[in-house]
Amino acid sequence: MSQALAVGGSLVSAGGTILGARSEAKALKKEAAQLEVQAGTERAISQRSAMEERRQARLVASRGVAVAAASGGGVDDPTVVNLLADIEGEGEYRALTALYNGEEEARGLEGQAKARRKEAKNVKRASYFKAASTILSSASGMAK
Repeated sequence: MSQALAVGGSLVSAGGTILGARSEAKALKKEAAQLEVQAGTERAISQRSAMEERRQARLVASRGVAVAAASGGGVDDPTVVNLLADIEGEGEYRALTALYNGEEEARGLEGQAKARRKEAKNVKRASYFKAASTILSSASGMAK
């Protein structure tokens, strides 16, 4: 009778190990999905920031043209042309920097998601080994 209870206990323990691991793996996969959504959000935010940087550059350039015209100087004056080109270049640089930063953040989040999925597989796999070890250990104890 005690041997049957020992076998039953080890089977229940092994089953609990597997069920617990499945639950943990499910949580890790859910976290991975959330990280991927966050990565998409980071990309969208960076795209919006890039658009805003370009808009700001256009506004500054427009103001520069207005000031140049109001001063009596021509818009085609080399100094004005150079300043406008610098403003445009700076705006594009800031826009591309925003895109780069967002992409880097998104890639980092996607890497974390991939790691969570791998961890979920490993948790499941480890639970099978632990369950088998529990059963074998119980059988070994009964054999003695």
